[in-house]
Parts: sequence; structure tokens; C-alpha cells
Amino acid sequence: MHERLVFQVNLILFGGFFGSGKTSLILSLAHFLVKKEGAKKTELVIIENEVGEIGIDNKVIETSGFTVKEMFAGCICCQLTASLTLALNDIAEKINPKWVIVESTGLAYPGKILNTIGRHSKSIDNAVTITVVDSQRWEEYYAATPVLAKTQVTDGDIIIINKTDLVTEEQLTYVKNRVTELNPKAQIHKVSANQNVEDSVWEKVVGINE
Repeated sequence: MHERLVFQVNLILFGGFFGSGKTSLILSLAHFLVKKEGAKKTELVIIENEVGEIGIDNKVIETSGFTVKEMFAGCICCQLTASLTLALNDIAEKINPKWVIVESTGLAYPGKILNTIGRHSKSIDNAVTITVVDSQRWEEYYAATPVLAKTQVTDGDIIIINKTDLVTEEQLTYVKNRVTELNPKAQIHKVSANQNVEDSVWEKVVGINE
């Protein structure tokens, strides 16, 4: 058996329900990383998972010039987790980027993904989980899938409460309080992906990996 090489790849895993705005936030973070570090876009790889046969969000990402690897045929937290681990090892060996951003499907449990990666991959130097919460539809999601919604929040190292421009201050406070109750240790940020996300937010996110 060949000994696996260890690469210094920083993994940022995005979780959150469908339509929460993960793709827009990933683009914002990707542009920040390129700008902040003066890095080439080839030093950052985005892995896009879709439940279905045709990717939609990845077209938006590719238009911005970033490398995208698609993974289909199911939920990334289930049968694709092994494929993801192999893909990460392959990317680390062939490209060796500094950053890999993974956008999981809205049905994924981020904690399960990282546990599997940690057991079977030697390519990850640092990993952080970002859970995106849709402030406009939080109550709807939680009522429909309480276990999934709760677990996605509790799995997050960082919680980004998105779509702040679409809710009242009272609604935003309610969502933030609920998120804090579920995960009091998480770093929480309130943003609108439709507007510019301040660099200070991404500086704190990246700082977890330093």
C-alpha cells in the first residue's frame, strides 16, 4: 500500500437548506480570498453538489472564472461522501490548492460529512463548517424538518443568517435568538447575499483556519 501524502488544504464546507443563498455567499467568499491573498483563481476549487442530473448553481460560479467540480447522483451526506473524500484527495494531489469550498445539498448533515472526511482523507489541513440560515423562511423550514434544521445549525462553526433585507428587525432578532439557543458556541453573522458582504465578515471566517 502506498503511503498517502499530506497536503495543506483548507476546507470550507457550506451547509444550509435549499434556497438559503449558499451559492451567492460562496462567490462572495471566493472573490474575497482571491483579492485578500492575491491568489490565482486556480488556487481555489469549488465542489458543487446537486440532487439531480443538471447543475444550475455551478453555471453562476463558472461564469465568475472559478474551477468547479460537480458531484451528482445523490445527497453528499450519503452515498457521495466516499466520492467526495476521493475527490478531495485527488484535487490535493493534482492541483494542491490552498482553498477548497464545498457546497453541500440542502438535505445534507455537515457534521456527518466532516466526520467521514476526517476518517478517510489526509488532504485536509484545516476545516470549518458554515451553515447558512434563511431568515425569511426559518420558521417554515424548522416546522417542516426540525431535525435537519436543528442539526445543520448545531453542526456549524459559523452561522450566517442570510436575507436580512427581506425581514423585519423583529423577525431577524427572533431568528438570531433561536440560532443562538441551538448553537451558543457558533460565530454568528447577519448578512444579505444580494448586497455586498463586508470583508470583515470573511476575515473572521478565514481567521478560524489560521
